[in-house]
Amino acid sequence: MGAFEDLWTEMENEVGPLLADELSQQSPVGDPETDLDSGTLSQSMRWEDQEGVLTIGSQDPRGPIAAYVTRGTRPHEIFPVFAKSLHFFVDGDEVFTQHVDHPGTFANPFHITGWEARRDEVQQIFKERLGHGVTMSYLNPWRNRTLGG
Repeated sequence: MGAFEDLWTEMENEVGPLLADELSQQSPVGDPETDLDSGTLSQSMRWEDQEGVLTIGSQDPRGPIAAYVTRGTRPHEIFPVFAKSLHFFVDGDEVFTQHVDHPGTFANPFHITGWEARRDEVQQIFKERLGHGVTMSYLNPWRNRTLGG
């Protein structure tokens, strides 16, 4: 590897875990008393190098849950797929049903909150490792949008 690639790898090895940990802390966690998957999203945050691009995000085994959380959802119907009925709790009461009209969810952009919480620290590490003249577009949670600062 060349000098730049070595510096980039060094920066990724420091910044990747830092941002993955922050996303874990910022992601919503349900009530473990009523949600058996509570904390799964939080625990799924990982970082990796994808051909020179530092990527931090969810590796949730349930699928693209982080996208539903960060973008929100529209009202939709839910039917059982792998069981005879849906099973959940409402105000401590156990419910079995064949259908739910879900009201949708509000967006929770925890990835932006996580970035904002660590932005100054990440920028400082970036500058120390790579210098002031290198673009930070890959450290932007909205890849095509400029973040303040």
